[in-house]
Parts: sequence; structure tokens; C-alpha cells
Amino acid sequence: MKRIPLVIGLAAVVVGAAAWVYQLIGGLAVTNMSNLFSWGFYIGCFVFLVGVAAGGMIISSSIYLFDVQRLKPFGKIASLSAFACILAAGCMVIVDLGRAQNIVQMLVHPNFSSPLVWDIVVITLYLVLTFLSVYFQLLPDCKRSGKRFFNRWIEKRTEAEVDVVSHRWSRIVALVALPVAVLIHTVTALIFATQNGHPWWHTAMLPADFIAMAVASGGALVLLIALAAIGRAHWREHMVGLATIARISAVALAVHFFFVAVELVLLAWTGGGESAALLQSLTGTYGILYALEIVLTAAAMALFFTKPGTNRPALLATGSIIALAGTLIHRLMLLYPEFASSSLSFTTATGTEWLYPLSTGRYLMTGQAFASTYAYVPNIIEVAVVLLPFGILLSVLALIAGRYPMVGAPASKADSPLR
Repeated sequence: MKRIPLVIGLAAVVVGAAAWVYQLIGGLAVTNMSNLFSWGFYIGCFVFLVGVAAGGMIISSSIYLFDVQRLKPFGKIASLSAFACILAAGCMVIVDLGRAQNIVQMLVHPNFSSPLVWDIVVITLYLVLTFLSVYFQLLPDCKRSGKRFFNRWIEKRTEAEVDVVSHRWSRIVALVALPVAVLIHTVTALIFATQNGHPWWHTAMLPADFIAMAVASGGALVLLIALAAIGRAHWREHMVGLATIARISAVALAVHFFFVAVELVLLAWTGGGESAALLQSLTGTYGILYALEIVLTAAAMALFFTKPGTNRPALLATGSIIALAGTLIHRLMLLYPEFASSSLSFTTATGTEWLYPLSTGRYLMTGQAFASTYAYVPNIIEVAVVLLPFGILLSVLALIAGRYPMVGAPASKADSPLR
């Protein structure tokens, strides 16, 4: 049974790699994206993964920086989830570049005025930090079990010495990783927020909202992995820590809804023009998708704020899954209202405002050379390619969690969650 996640992950990698090779040959023309809708499913998943990674590392770093003992059993899981997610996010950037020459061009001749290059730099730094966090936290377990993880040097140290090294360096890494975790998602948010021509993104609240959703989704993934690692037989021993993570996610979702409410009030208050068009997209064209995002995240928040929702493993798992699903939809809803129609317009002599048609870049595939709107849905190739990063994520989680003990001793009963 323990090998099933690894088998599923490796199968996803194989399917995704085959689809990516097909995309490398045909370029992004094999996807359903266009010049109008140039950021599609790949970028939506990329932002989702970066957020989950940031949230996981924020939780892990907080354990050592603020001495949150009730969460210490889940420090390794939080760091591992961050490492696996940021690795998958880096892969998502690569597949979004299209042909192989685009990838080589970015590496050989980076354009440092491009936010993408700086995003790659921050992702690489974060990948190193998350790996180091997992590495130092695993040292005591590796010493006691005799397992290897690039740590042959610990053979000459006593268990007490290894414990001291592990705690000291885990704290040092946390001190660096916490601001970097916030920075990486802030940089990702600023890639959106600095686009003046896109009013749905052009707000100072976006980076703060990104961080809130990162904590919520990162906590949800940590809960799922922890529940799987603990098993039904021992989950009561860790109920205090699990409930705390659930409530942290709930508070983060509450902060997110505050930002959502403020944004909607501002859109409704300003009224016509771009604000009216955005409200029409949110309540009309993409109303069902937006409603699903709100319902899922609100349901997860409500569940995590209730006592049964934090004391029953089935409800914890349910809340985590719907929180992650709602977060993914939230990331996709960043794109749909902005890319579904042309952002350029002109006013006729009669005062009528028309959207300016743009080249779709898909004439050979669709026969449509110019358009002012574009209905985007990811096609089967995009869905298959996305299996590659997510397969890598699942494989890394299954491989490391299956080989090394990922859950520490439970917090004492006296250290109960806040009521």
C-alpha cells in the first residue's frame, strides 16, 4: 500500500514527459492558448504550487523561530512539502516556455529586466533552502536508524551532538527561509500586480492576499501528508498539532475573504468602465467558477473553525482537499477575467466603445486570425503535460516519506490548542 503513491507519481511523470516531448516538437501551438490568452493552465498551476510551497515553509520556519512545540512533529513534513512543491513549480515554468530553444535562451542569455528571470532566481534559492531544511531536520532520525541522506559525517558524532547540530542549523535555515518564503510569493504576486493594463491584478492587496492563500493551502497539504503518515491508529496522539494547523489555515482563509470583500466593494463602488466589465466576468461569464471558488474555500474555513472539523481525521482530510481545490480555482480565476477579452479598446464616432481585435496566432488551427474575445479551456495536451510536475511532486513525497520517519513525537497534552 505504501508504494501506491510512488507508482502513481512515476506513472504521471511518464505520461507527462511524453506529452511534454510532443509539445517541444510542436511548440505551444499544440496547446489551446493564444496571443489573447497567453497565460493558461500552466501559469495557474505554477502560482498554485509556489503558494503551497511558501505556505509549507512558513509553517516549518515558524516552528523553530517562534518555538511552536505543538507543531514540531510536523516540521519535516512541512519542509518536505515545500521542497516538492517548489521543485514542481520550477518544472511548470520550464514547460510553459514552449520549445527547447526558449528554455536554452533563458538560461544562456537571461533578460534581467524580465520578472520571469528573477522568479527563476528566487525559485532556485528557495529550492536550496527547502532541501537544507529537510536535510538538517532528518539528521537525528538518520543517526538513530543508520539510514543515509548525504550525511556520512554523522557516523563520527554522538546522537546528542547530532541533535544539537540539527536544531541549530534548522533554526538558521528557518531564519533565512521564512523571509524568502514570503519573498517568493510576493515576487510572484508582483508579476501580476505590476501589469497596469490588467485592473483585476493591479492592486496593492494582491501580494498580501497571495500570502494568505499560501498559508491556507500550504497548511492543507501538510495536513493531508501528516494524516497519511500518521495513520488511523495514532492520529489521536497528534490531534493537538493537527487542530492547530487546521485553525492556522482557517484564519488565513478568513484574511483572504477580507481582501475579497474589499476588492468587490471597490469594484461595485467605482461602477462603470473596466470595473463593470470585471464584475460582469465574475458574476456572469465565469460566475459558476467564481462561485465554486468561494464556496469551496468558505466551506474549508468553516470546517476548520469547528471542533468536529479539527477532531476527526475524515473531516480534516475533507477540509484540506476542498481548501486545495478552492485555491487552485482561485489561481485560475486570476487569469480568466483578464485574458478572456482584449484589453485594448477604441471609441467610435457615435461614442460606442469597441474592443480592439488582436491576432490570435492560431489561424492554422482554428481559421481565426483576429479576435476581441477568446474562450480558453485547457486541452488534453496541457492536462497531460501538467501531470509531469505533479507526478514529480508526488514521487518526491512518496520516496522520502516512505524511506525516512517524517512525523516526530507528539506534543504534550498540556500544550493544547487555543480554545
